[in-house]
Amino acid sequence: MSRYVLDTNIISLLLRENANVVARMDVVTNEQNLFIGCPTVWYEVRRGLLTRDAKKQTTKFEALFDIFEWQDYATDDWKLASELWAKRVALGRPVSDADLLIAVFAINRDAVLVTDNEKDFAELGAKVENWKISNDID
Repeated sequence: MSRYVLDTNIISLLLRENANVVARMDVVTNEQNLFIGCPTVWYEVRRGLLTRDAKKQTTKFEALFDIFEWQDYATDDWKLASELWAKRVALGRPVSDADLLIAVFAINRDAVLVTDNEKDFAELGAKVENWKISNDID
């Protein structure tokens, strides 16, 4: 079984029906795989949709998140996030809180983080896939 956490930009691409992302999502959506809903991603997407009063996309978003297993952050997530943040600051390479929390969420759940912004998650230790450019659909 594979586990997946979708980043905000991948959810946006799904809502806009990006062909590569939709095709990859179709391939990996089965009983053997698990999509885990990240609270930070949910918040980022939902606030953007509300800001634009995008009712149709909000409905699509809610239906999409219904197939995800919802999990909240746990103490281990906050511990790892604070440790990684301190290390990155000490190295002079700070990372945004949202990206850090999404990465930690995926790491602690042994999930693949699907994003179109690989550079945002570099050196954080998350397994990353970019479905936007993926040509290796199984």
